[in-house]
Amino acid sequence: MTVAELINKLQQLPSEAVVLLESEAGFARIAGVTFEKSATAGLPDEVVLYTDAEE
Repeated sequence: MTVAELINKLQQLPSEAVVLLESEAGFARIAGVTFEKSATAGLPDEVVLYTDAEE
């Protein structure tokens, strides 16, 4: 999924909704976002969503 695709999907949802990440351990709230520039030519940059470690 690209950033544009993610933004498009999120814009279709209520703005007050909480964003969760599903994993084998259950659900966790998204706590932040980081941008990782690709160090390798030809590979795409990445946006990383991370969760709150306290959950």
